[in-house]
Amino acid sequence: MTSTPSPEGSNAANSVKSASKKSPMVALVIALPVAIFAVLMLIGKFMDDPQAEQRWVESETIKICWKQIAKPEAERKTQEFQSQEDCDRLELAFKQKYNENP
Repeated sequence: MTSTPSPEGSNAANSVKSASKKSPMVALVIALPVAIFAVLMLIGKFMDDPQAEQRWVESETIKICWKQIAKPEAERKTQEFQSQEDCDRLELAFKQKYNENP
C-alpha cells in the first residue's frame, strides 16, 4: 500500500522553496537603493566646494537686497538693507572677489 502525499505536505515544501527563491530578490530590492544612496553621498562629499557655496550665498544676498529695496519701507520684513548703496556695495565686493557679476 502506497501512501499518497498529502496536499498540506506538498504546500509546505513549495512554500519553503519559494521562500528561498524570494530571499535573494528581497535582499536585492533592499540593498540596491541603499547602495545607490551611499554612492550619491560619496559623490556629494567629493564635489563639496566651500568657495562655490560661499559664492552662491553672496549672490543670493545681493538678490535679496535688491528685492527688499524695491519694496516700500513699510512692507519690508527686515531693515537689513537700507538703500540702493548697500546693494551696490555688495555687488562691487562680489565683482572684486570673484571677477564676475552676481
